[in-house]
Amino acid sequence: MNVADKYFIKTLKEIKENGVWCKEPRTRWKDGSKAYYKSIHQKHYRYEIDKGEFPITTLRNTALKGAFYDVEAIYIKQTNIIEEMHPSIHSWWEDFVVSEFNIQKLVDDFNESVGFELASVVDKGYIENKHSIGKTYGNTIKRYSLVDKLLKGMEENPFSRRHIINMWQEQQMIDDPKALVPCAFMTEWYVIEEEENYQLMSNPPKKVFKRRINFTLTQRSSDFITTASINPSQYVMLAMMVCNHLTFKTGIKHYVGTFVHNVGDTHVYDRHFEALEEILERKSLNTQPKIELVCQPKNFYEHTIQDFKFSGLEGIKPLSNKLEIAI
Repeated sequence: MNVADKYFIKTLKEIKENGVWCKEPRTRWKDGSKAYYKSIHQKHYRYEIDKGEFPITTLRNTALKGAFYDVEAIYIKQTNIIEEMHPSIHSWWEDFVVSEFNIQKLVDDFNESVGFELASVVDKGYIENKHSIGKTYGNTIKRYSLVDKLLKGMEENPFSRRHIINMWQEQQMIDDPKALVPCAFMTEWYVIEEEENYQLMSNPPKKVFKRRINFTLTQRSSDFITTASINPSQYVMLAMMVCNHLTFKTGIKHYVGTFVHNVGDTHVYDRHFEALEEILERKSLNTQPKIELVCQPKNFYEHTIQDFKFSGLEGIKPLSNKLEIAI
């Protein structure tokens, strides 16, 4: 049984047997009723990525392409606009729209007040309605240049203990209090340099080094049955792209080593307990699904889904019923 399957089963059993029900949940179902959930706290998951351990369970399917597109929206495109995300993940975010950029209404109001005609601008498609999750996630990354600062810092001062991306930005929450609050909100990155081999043909012979990147993801809240594999898998992909970028920029091979995933509140919603029982009745496939980055070293922002290869997914079954998302 792979490590992810062990974690999945152990955590679900712990929630079922020892979890505590939330008395006054903020979350709601689409029909407006309260979405109660059962929680455990302070869970810690560890994967040795360089030894072939990946956070992908075989007990239910994982939307790995969607996981990449989510990371792409946040860290590469750095957007909070649903229309700018890949269409396959629009449904992941559409329930959390907090505002609509109805610029057409603004134009209409402007026309009415001053009699100025902007219809030609609208007709050309320069102005359109867009749906936002608020000033959060990708907007935060872009606003504070968090990815650029991380990459520059790891290139120029790799052994610093200050390589952190933190989307929990108080000022941004003050500026847009209705924005969707990030769940997986912080990563910490640490670099170890290792001797790889000697270049014997050089004169004089010289050592060749490689750099191992260990990183930690901190997540305040996890809808566990829904995202147990999606969240950690997408951050493994993020780390692979960071390593590939640094290899490209420095000429020194970088690779992902240890990945630690810390979750504050791990929970299962009341309407997901049927799925919980279904998963606990299943048997692990005793295989190890894998994520590989198969492209040459290149700039972080140039990575696409085509650069990734997913394997070992054969035989993994979806759940019998689609999981409803609590809002």
